Amino acid sequence: MPAGSFAEFIPMLFNMTLGVPLPLSVFFMIVICMLTDVWASISLMYESPESDIMFRAPRNPKKEHLVNLKFFGQAYGFIGLMEALFAHIIFFVYMYWHGGFTPSELFLAFDKWTLGGFGGKDQDTLNLLLSTGQSIYFLSLVIIQWGNMFATRTRRLSVFQQNPLWGPTRNLRLLFAIPFTLGVVFLFCYVGWFNRIFGTANIPVAFFFIPIPFAIVIVALDELRKLAVRTYPKGLLARIAW
Repeated sequence: MPAGSFAEFIPMLFNMTLGVPLPLSVFFMIVICMLTDVWASISLMYESPESDIMFRAPRNPKKEHLVNLKFFGQAYGFIGLMEALFAHIIFFVYMYWHGGFTPSELFLAFDKWTLGGFGGKDQDTLNLLLSTGQSIYFLSLVIIQWGNMFATRTRRLSVFQQNPLWGPTRNLRLLFAIPFTLGVVFLFCYVGWFNRIFGTANIPVAFFFIPIPFAIVIVALDELRKLAVRTYPKGLLARIAW
């Protein structure tokens, strides 16, 4: 949900209202929804129940719904917001390193980007720059979603309490999601036919590593949220975020 909805909506919003060249193409939005997010979602279907579930009071189905405002707040207002922010940061870093454009130059660009000659670059150069930037935004979401995948296995237990690699809560299908989604990236970004038909582009090697720390940050921040919820089960954070 964070990548397939929120982190796809924000680029469209920035493009329409603030004139930023579209950081994520419509084609990549479809790929995220139909391919890269699907395997992770299927893997999470095989998760074991949280190991402390029998120590909790029974859920009141009339008041404690499985999908509620807390659920959407976690998906969009917390992880979704971070994913959109991190992916945009990486997009702007690429546009500055390889195109010389600062974020302030990209905001309010609107149709200047498509009229040619923007920033002293011809239209072909601008098209290639944007195609590569969109491919990098797509790759960034794929990698950052790995962090989301491991973070959202539980709502309150730590990843160390609900170990995905061994023990009764093991779920090795999560690990298979990583090479599968990377394979999708290589397929659509490094096969010439897809480059020509869908406007994708080869991704500089460095940008395969830049999103990894951001994925770790998502896991770490969600671990802090879970720790606060476990430590203060009646506190404000527990009431609004779990």
